Amino acid sequence: MPSFMGEVFSGIGILLVLGITVTLAWGHAVVVKSSPTDQAVLTQAPGAITLCFNVKIEKAFARASLWSTKTRRKRLPISEHNFAQDADPACLHISLPPLQPGAYQVRYKILATDGHTTEGVVRFAVNEPA
Repeated sequence: MPSFMGEVFSGIGILLVLGITVTLAWGHAVVVKSSPTDQAVLTQAPGAITLCFNVKIEKAFARASLWSTKTRRKRLPISEHNFAQDADPACLHISLPPLQPGAYQVRYKILATDGHTTEGVVRFAVNEPA
């Protein structure tokens, strides 16, 4: 027959395990919104891409590059707009060069404020004008 204190310690143990699990799950930034969205097929080339994460990111350490079937990697600059006081600390705006019709990938690497890095890719295509 379990004692009252045994049940209390068992409950505390379960809460600690759940807390550690939840903390680990929050450890990595995840894109919760992007524009254009992943796998978008566009009729007009975007001038920028916006990535919003589930946590604040260290924008000074963000890296992004543009890949296409016609050109290899092109490093994309992180604009000063990202560091403005009114800028969303969880979103990253990246200007794109003029794009021709074709398939593209924007690959990124960011550092969350908790110290975890995340790499990812957003794929989109620009169709020929109709």
